[in-house]
Amino acid sequence: MSGTVRQISVVLDPSIPYFLRVDWAEDLGAGFTLALSDGSSSWIGEVPEEEMTGKATELGVKREKYVEDLHQALTGGGESERGRGRVAEKEEYLFHLSSDHGCLSYDKKSQRGVLVNMGAVELHPAPVDLNREMIAHTLEHSADLEAENRQLQEKNQTLQQERQHLLADLEKHVQEMETMEGDLFSRFIMLLNEKKVKIRALQDTIRHVQQRVEEQENHRLDNNCIFQHTVGFFVLSVFMSPAPLSLYQLVSF
Repeated sequence: MSGTVRQISVVLDPSIPYFLRVDWAEDLGAGFTLALSDGSSSWIGEVPEEEMTGKATELGVKREKYVEDLHQALTGGGESERGRGRVAEKEEYLFHLSSDHGCLSYDKKSQRGVLVNMGAVELHPAPVDLNREMIAHTLEHSADLEAENRQLQEKNQTLQQERQHLLADLEKHVQEMETMEGDLFSRFIMLLNEKKVKIRALQDTIRHVQQRVEEQENHRLDNNCIFQHTVGFFVLSVFMSPAPLSLYQLVSF
């Protein structure tokens, strides 16, 4: 057996608080019992499954959708948001109580002001014990909410501590990463400078070798020029001499 208790107000006299209790066996769509109290008097009524099915047919909606809206209205859904791919449309639920407390009806009102009657229940005076049951149920529900609230607070505190630990670990890892990146960058700069020094030394060696090769090549060319000049002069002298030259003259030349 499931049930909820909530505080509502009626349209004709919203200053008077009423307590609405809804009980159902399997699910709300299988029928439910409704109890209403103003603190001094109580009324009770029942809505069968057939009536809910007929109301859904009358409204032209699927039974599941009707039960969903009715659950929001009776158990404290209050407002729902609808609309996919467009601006959400808020809905509210209004309660109407007859002057003799014999009928409670409930309407759904959209933001556009459209009223849709969701149904009604015929009420009958209930025993005084119902007030005590509703008060006890309310106190029990309040205790459950307080216990749940404490659990949520404890869980929130645990999550906060875990979050702080995670942030501390993250900050530590970030600092370690920054330190490692700084070390790697310093090593990279050092290796780069070493490579630059080696490249400069290699370039100097290459220039020195090229210079020596050029000097040797120039020296060889100069010697060739001198040799060619000497040979040419000798040949010219031989041909220009009026008398043949002796072997001694050729060698000493």
